[in-house]
Amino acid sequence: MGKLFMVATPIGNLGDISFRAIETLKNVSLVLAEDTRRTKILFDHYNIKTPLQSFHEHSGLGKIEKTILYIKEGNDTALVSDAGTPNFSDPGGKLAEAAWQAGIQVVPIPGVSSLTALISVAPISMSDFSFKGYFPKKKGRQTMITEIKKYKSPVVFLESSHRIRKTLVLLKESLPDFNILIGRELTKVYEEIVFCSLKDLDEEKITEKGEFIIALAKGN
Repeated sequence: MGKLFMVATPIGNLGDISFRAIETLKNVSLVLAEDTRRTKILFDHYNIKTPLQSFHEHSGLGKIEKTILYIKEGNDTALVSDAGTPNFSDPGGKLAEAAWQAGIQVVPIPGVSSLTALISVAPISMSDFSFKGYFPKKKGRQTMITEIKKYKSPVVFLESSHRIRKTLVLLKESLPDFNILIGRELTKVYEEIVFCSLKDLDEEKITEKGEFIIALAKGN
């Protein structure tokens, strides 16, 4: 029986990948990728020739069952997301769950993620925090604000570029006594990290491009 490897890949800078991850991607029989075009850039950079197939949020039960059978036949398989650690706000958990149920060993190949990258530079204690995934699009935004007010520890969430300013305005109006840490395009060419109190935040200066991860903590 083969194994399923959950391999973390760079979130921007292609140098942010471990030797073990490269060796794993080279040695498995198949790599499943959220977007094969994006993963091909990484493969070309490190001369990885392993066959690529797509696996994403719209992959159905049939794709999962076929993959599980392929692994049970003795074929080691790796799963990568577009960037970062599999199953961190992406569909990797579906395949991992199926592998566990089938008695297949699931092996973590750890590496970078936007969450750990932001935590590493936080000027606040992050020994205890809550991660909320993506901030609600429409319904649930006020509910999320209410929850955040109750937490004593920092709250971390992701946000998209086309909603970032709207969300920042809402946070500024609702949580003026909180501090905010914003990470945009972490590890990439136009990386931007901002820390300030929400009441002092100038959301107009935040570039509406790229991927965002945000931490909120009550001010002193």
